[in-house]
Amino acid sequence: MLIASGPERPVHAPADGSIVGTVRESTVDDVTTAVAAANAALDAWRRAAPHDRAAVLSRAAALLRGQVDELGLLHARESGKVISQARREVMGAAGLLDENAHIGRFDSGYLAPTGALPGGERDLTIVERVPLGVVVCVIPFNFPVELTIEKAAAALAAGNTVVLKPPPQNPLATIATAQALIDAGLPEGVLTVLPGGREVSAALCAAPGVAAVSLTGSVGAGVAVAKATAEMLRPLHLELGGNGAAVVMDDADLDLVVTETLKGRMLMNGQACAATKRLIVHRSVAGEVVERLEAALSAVKVGDPVDEASEVGPLIDARSADHVAAQVATAVSQGGSLVRGETSADGAWFPPALLGLVPSDADVAADEEIFGPVVTTIPFDDDEESVAIVNQSKLALTAAVFSRDIARAMSVAEQFQVGVSVVNGTNNYRPPVIPFGGVGLAGTGREGMGYTYEDLTRTRVIAIKGLRPAGVPVEGPDG
Repeated sequence: MLIASGPERPVHAPADGSIVGTVRESTVDDVTTAVAAANAALDAWRRAAPHDRAAVLSRAAALLRGQVDELGLLHARESGKVISQARREVMGAAGLLDENAHIGRFDSGYLAPTGALPGGERDLTIVERVPLGVVVCVIPFNFPVELTIEKAAAALAAGNTVVLKPPPQNPLATIATAQALIDAGLPEGVLTVLPGGREVSAALCAAPGVAAVSLTGSVGAGVAVAKATAEMLRPLHLELGGNGAAVVMDDADLDLVVTETLKGRMLMNGQACAATKRLIVHRSVAGEVVERLEAALSAVKVGDPVDEASEVGPLIDARSADHVAAQVATAVSQGGSLVRGETSADGAWFPPALLGLVPSDADVAADEEIFGPVVTTIPFDDDEESVAIVNQSKLALTAAVFSRDIARAMSVAEQFQVGVSVVNGTNNYRPPVIPFGGVGLAGTGREGMGYTYEDLTRTRVIAIKGLRPAGVPVEGPDG
């Protein structure tokens, strides 16, 4: 259910400013009502049969698949994500629902091997996975449909209730996704939606009665939540920023480098946490890589996100585009060259840009994350220097290395202090079956099939002493 007692406001398309729809805002006062409703629904939901909870998720998956065109169009219009990517995200969310339904049916726990211990052979010790309680899910603007399901489906499958906070910039697709779950048969209060801004997020994450928070967002947002909840020792699942790097060795396949870089960097118009934001290139091939990237970027189709031919659309809003433009200008002032692109934005539009040979001590080479379609190239001279540049960022989410020498590539990749490393491919690598997450300021916890479920549950041990029959002693060779 949606709880919102605030004013109604329009949601504008970043492409042209047109009104996509309207949303009624929640207020800080609504937080108490939402958390109370989630707690009231918790006992019955966590005691429901796992197959009944799973059946709701399966029905929701079918609903999303039936709405892929409608929901994909809504997502593209309000977020600026190109339509092909928007539809793919909806279908990915449906798949996550099905997989979480499977996990909820079968991942109930295991028997601990207490029988292996002297004196424990008569005990039956059950280790269950049980829900945490009320889980707050804070959703970002860049992948709102998929991340709504990534978080909420795992939480619901385990028997948690959920309070969902959509992104303020583009809340409509998130609300529609949540509605599919409600329409699939969730009881009242099991999933509550609170549209609103930062004040609502802050109040919700710190509210009494909340058991855990799963947030994908900025480093600042994650740090603020951690500070606000420190005294509660509340479990936090945080996926924050990433200044992803890809190292290009002197023996790399440069055709592969270019295609993989564009595939990873242009996704969601450059607004992806795991994207290749730093291309760290051996100095001997840096000039050729820059030339190839410039040619490839010139062929990228920038256009209306609902146009099937478009590959890159606008950023989420004009403020974000202005910020990216300012970051590019700063990189140029710190020694980089603007090979392609602009240092100013046009509303929410900022076309793909290429920064050539940025010094390794520039802001963008460390912790200045550019959340837009900008490829930054940074030269290096030896393997040790390349690893040092990768590891100088605290936003340690993903990294990659390109080399025809697999042993050399593995040696370098093993030195990356990040959550995900890739050899000969984009570091924007997130299949649903891996534990996705970073280290340092990139966040805490892991998301993925089964991994999100584990983060949003806890273990409970029930030991039944003396239940098993006594074992027959086995005599040794000496009798």
